[in-house]
Amino acid sequence: MNPCLCKQSSDKFQSYEDVECYLNQLGMFHMDLGLNRMEKAKKDLGLHLTCPVIHVVGTNGKGSTATFLHSIALAHGFRAGIFTSPHFVTPLERIKMNDRLLPKAAWASLATQAVQAVPDLTYFELLTVMSVMAFMFSEPDVLIYEAGLGAKSDATTAIPADIVVFTPIDLDHTNILGNTIKDIAEDKSYAIREGVKAVITAPQKKEVEEILRKRAKELRIPFYDFSSLSDMPSLVHLMENGELQYELGLKGKHQFDNAQTALLAWYVLSVQIKRCVETKAFAEGLYNAFIPGRFQQVKRKNDMPCLILDGAHNVHSLTSLVNTLEYEKICPSAIIFSCLKDKEPQKMVALLEDFLAKQKNELPVIITEIQNNERAMQQEDLIKLFNCKTVQCKDLDEVLDKLPAMIDEKNKDNPVVICGSLFLLSEYFKRFPEKLQLSY
Repeated sequence: MNPCLCKQSSDKFQSYEDVECYLNQLGMFHMDLGLNRMEKAKKDLGLHLTCPVIHVVGTNGKGSTATFLHSIALAHGFRAGIFTSPHFVTPLERIKMNDRLLPKAAWASLATQAVQAVPDLTYFELLTVMSVMAFMFSEPDVLIYEAGLGAKSDATTAIPADIVVFTPIDLDHTNILGNTIKDIAEDKSYAIREGVKAVITAPQKKEVEEILRKRAKELRIPFYDFSSLSDMPSLVHLMENGELQYELGLKGKHQFDNAQTALLAWYVLSVQIKRCVETKAFAEGLYNAFIPGRFQQVKRKNDMPCLILDGAHNVHSLTSLVNTLEYEKICPSAIIFSCLKDKEPQKMVALLEDFLAKQKNELPVIITEIQNNERAMQQEDLIKLFNCKTVQCKDLDEVLDKLPAMIDEKNKDNPVVICGSLFLLSEYFKRFPEKLQLSY
């Protein structure tokens, strides 16, 4: 019998592996909307946080903005925790303190306490509760929480926050959050709640900003956007006299707004808690920021070409990837692509083909299929959407094994781009976990 299937929620977990089995049994994508279970967990487990909490909400750029904030906090000498999602290989990736993973030894005890108090916690709720419990005993100076999906029913919204940061809001998860951008913005606006001391937003579409401003005004919470920078010292400005003032560890012009949002949020927090900000710390924090799978460049090894790993998983993020390739003047030698069928694959393919049409060299698009995922676009259906040259491989393992032979000799020094889905990158990281650069 599979030991994962016989673990009962009332049992004590004996190891991290027990917890991971239980999480797999719950199912990462199983949702049961509502915050009642989180509220019960807060009450029964006495969950509370005594340090400032920054809640990062949005559609695109959440992970990058949260990572910039975490890195800036560390550069200022803060003990900083961060909670993010999803993960590539292991749930361990989601909870970090001072950029180090929560030790495996702590997972069994935390999960046992959480599940015994509230047996019906969902996958995401359980991890959220465990993160709060872990941070309660870690003596952090600041915490950064990345929202999962939406805000109104997202487990992270049950955690009191001092500052709410909005990254760009766009159409995504329309089957859950609503069919229009206004519906989605309305859901995410519920992150603006009692106890919040400031709201910071990246540039938004007009209808989105109106909804966020309205809710902040109703709750009498100060609202800051990029126009607020005119009242702030120059060290908070990413751009100075038209020049980039700080070098970013995360590449791409789209990261400029994420970094600027983080600088703005950190300055507002610093004023609130009466702590100084430092140009040197801003520079160090922005430069040291790293997330696997965000225009991550992997150097050549043996006969394997250089790689660019990017989890561009929807139209917005794929547009950012294409713009970054053009901005960095990178012409790939090949593109490895797969995507989910609920992420507008026709539009994603059109974006790729527009980019390919601008390249001087014809390069192959290598189509594979994401494994063991019911949302994955079927390979034969995906190939039909392309008009350009495509090569078919059954899975990423076959792609990587045959990749050197599929690249034209004259393009061999150009990188290969892997993109289209976080799940596709997950398959790569399972094969090469060291590229996650995790610290224990």
